[in-house]
Amino acid sequence: MSAPDRRASRLVLVALLALLGLAGLAVPVAAAPSPTPSPSPADGLPVRVQITDITPAVLRPGEDLVVRARLTNTSTEEITQPRAAVRLERIRPGSRADLQTWLDSPATGNRVGDRAAWVAADAPLAPGASVDLEVVVPADDIGLLDRPDTWGARGLVVEATEGPRARAGLQRSFVLWATGDDVAQARVSVLAPVVGPAAVPEGVDVTAPGATLTELVQPGNRLGAVLQIARTSPDVALVVDPALVATARDGTGAVAAWGDAIAAASVGRDVVSLPWSDPDLTALAHADATDLLTAAVDASAAAVGATAGGGTPIAARTDVLWAAGPTTDQATVDLAAQAGAQVLVMAPGDVPTDVDAVGARTPLTTAGGTIVGLVPDATLTTLLADPEQLDPEASTATVVQRVLAELSVLAHGSDEGLQHVLVALPRDATPDPALVEAVLDAVQGSPWSRTAPLTALLGSADTDDGRAAPPVFAAVPDALAADQVRRLAASRSATIDFATVTDDPASLLAGVDAAVLAPLATAWREDPVAREELVGAVVETVDARRVGLTLAPASTQNLISSDNEVRFSVRNDLPAAASVRVQATPRKACLRTEPSATVVVPAGDEETVPLAVHAIANCEVVVEAVLTSVDGTPLAEPVTFVVRASPTIESVGTAVVGALLALGLVLGVVRTVRRGQSARRGARRVADDAGTRPLPVLGGTPEGDA
Repeated sequence: MSAPDRRASRLVLVALLALLGLAGLAVPVAAAPSPTPSPSPADGLPVRVQITDITPAVLRPGEDLVVRARLTNTSTEEITQPRAAVRLERIRPGSRADLQTWLDSPATGNRVGDRAAWVAADAPLAPGASVDLEVVVPADDIGLLDRPDTWGARGLVVEATEGPRARAGLQRSFVLWATGDDVAQARVSVLAPVVGPAAVPEGVDVTAPGATLTELVQPGNRLGAVLQIARTSPDVALVVDPALVATARDGTGAVAAWGDAIAAASVGRDVVSLPWSDPDLTALAHADATDLLTAAVDASAAAVGATAGGGTPIAARTDVLWAAGPTTDQATVDLAAQAGAQVLVMAPGDVPTDVDAVGARTPLTTAGGTIVGLVPDATLTTLLADPEQLDPEASTATVVQRVLAELSVLAHGSDEGLQHVLVALPRDATPDPALVEAVLDAVQGSPWSRTAPLTALLGSADTDDGRAAPPVFAAVPDALAADQVRRLAASRSATIDFATVTDDPASLLAGVDAAVLAPLATAWREDPVAREELVGAVVETVDARRVGLTLAPASTQNLISSDNEVRFSVRNDLPAAASVRVQATPRKACLRTEPSATVVVPAGDEETVPLAVHAIANCEVVVEAVLTSVDGTPLAEPVTFVVRASPTIESVGTAVVGALLALGLVLGVVRTVRRGQSARRGARRVADDAGTRPLPVLGGTPEGDA
């Protein structure tokens, strides 16, 4: 630009500054908005503008501003005199809503700032062609005040024109102005999920959706990208599913190498262990399945610190849970507390507040006490995970400037001079490692922001941010239905009860929890239809483990006594001995039974189990017998048999025998008495010398009598 043109621009700039200064004396503070896509930067204009570099990212007094941009002719006509101009809006945004308003301003509108510098292309721009231009704004033309309180973001526009005035396209961004280093700071912590694809247990014939683990660990894919971020950004906390790491380290080739690499990258940083298979907390909460979450937490706790093949162990904290969203309700918060969690990472946008400058940490009240809630910043998370959702023309340069602008407003708006925000990359996001590294380096390098590990955020104090309470219940259509969760829980519970009858329950239960937790994985939200099929297959597989104990049918029993014994044959095809009992239930009151004593049936063998049966009256009754554990849990299909009870036959026989015995006793007594009387009558005719003989014995004869 020539010197006369520059002087003319300065005169225009002074006039506009005066007008803008009058209009901008009062800057309203509004709540931080949810991220919304900016309008198409073209707005029907023929040139697509993409800012590729802004140097320096944080501009200081005395420094030139260098902006590079690519202009692409998207029309069918030639742009004969393409130019690029840099425009600056010199009023500092007072809120995050003001930042969004600047970005949402239409490309054809008048709010584009003041032209600070421009450059012309060397040749016309043909249809479909692109040209890269560099515009330098001299330090003297920046036009920003060098005062302690003037630091922060300002609007920046790169405008494409045809000739000196006709606007052909533009893109908006920010220039960051720093007048000193002693300023308030905002801190940023980042969570990167290390979670696998939807998994299918071994032996189950269901096709999982999405990419395979082998594909995901490749460079540029989701898990490969997370590994690269971990290698370059030490403050990023890894949120790891131990089931994924165990599977990877037991694998081969690239999968095993990735597993070892992610374990090595976890050393010296914050690591959070998710429950086994990363179960969907919302689905568990809506089914009140605390036992399943506890099983997943316990499985992960057992795996933390374990090594595979002598590799690097992963040390991680297990008191942090992460809700999958999109809305975290009170039921999910309560479940987390019941499972022993101290911290719950929520979804971006949860428990909203009207406060513009607000940190991530918030208290969550449950029936069992208060736990810490961490609410990710929606805008910052989207910028790092998928910035094109907010700006289809986003580049690394514009993302860096937007992040620094957001943090400058947060730092300005904090009464305490410190706000700590959280970026939680979505589970299914494939972040750009180069973008994440560039953003975090810029955050670390600006005067008003720093990156910080997760432990620093957890160690900070709660703030009175006026957040709303979570909704009592929030329906999530993609979450597994409560009845399906209960099917899995019931199958698992029954199998655990069954295994307790053996002397080696661990061998019978090996792999049960992993199989039951597989359909609960958050990754299965991607394919609800296949997930329901998987639930059925898993339940069938787990139920099959409760087969191996058999109660043989009994034949018809004819009972003629009151107290009887029925003997049953029990077969054990399990790999371990089993302690069992037999219980029988008559369908009529004429029969009463008692549970058998506990009998140990060796593995692969049979044993006879006697059962006491008491007949009360004559009847024919159907009896159902079932094989149970010591505590009465059924172990096999019941069998039925018929009992014909005739206890009166025994009673009549006893009465007849008793009567005969009594009759014999009476006859004996009568005979004896009669014989005694005959003996006394004969004694009166005995001679006197016979009186010295012994008296006759009752029923006998005198001694010596022939």
